[in-house]
Amino acid sequence: MGIIGSSSASDRKKLILLLLWLLSDIGMIVVGIMAVVNRQKAIGAISGFLGVCALITGIITLILRISQVKRLGKRNIGFDIVIWLALGFLLLNTGLLNKLGKLVFIIVGVALICEGVRAFAACQRNKDEKEWYIPRMIFSAVFIVLGITVAVNAEAIFTNLIPLAMGIYFIIHGTELLYEWIGRAKHFYYFRGTE
Repeated sequence: MGIIGSSSASDRKKLILLLLWLLSDIGMIVVGIMAVVNRQKAIGAISGFLGVCALITGIITLILRISQVKRLGKRNIGFDIVIWLALGFLLLNTGLLNKLGKLVFIIVGVALICEGVRAFAACQRNKDEKEWYIPRMIFSAVFIVLGITVAVNAEAIFTNLIPLAMGIYFIIHGTELLYEWIGRAKHFYYFRGTE
């Protein structure tokens, strides 16, 4: 309370912003750890989080566009707002996100299978290149097996991989922001009231 009581209005505002920043950093790290530890529940949270972000983006874009219409007299509000709002409502539906995620990994699996088959066909056409025949056959077999594995287990990969990746991202990003926050907090402590 000593720092807050002896601070100017500008310093109090900076201190409040620093505290809010610290809370968001810690929250980001906690959310990341929760996503890594409990990946089955995390997919719904990620879907909801992205949906809320998309809705907020759509609403903010709509407000900015309306102010542009009032200031500049433009009549075109834009189709992107409809896309953001629709995307927000769709992402809030976790079942839909699961289906889209599964579809993406099925497409990745099919692409890997196609690449493996293409590599196998190229290997058969160039049988006379003995030094590359065995490595190309192994390469094509690995791609086909990997593609089949990804396509068959698309839903399980999606529900485990996406929350894991998002969790790691939140932990790393939150830690990075926390490190930056420490620098800002030190600067505030040593130089408050001098700017």
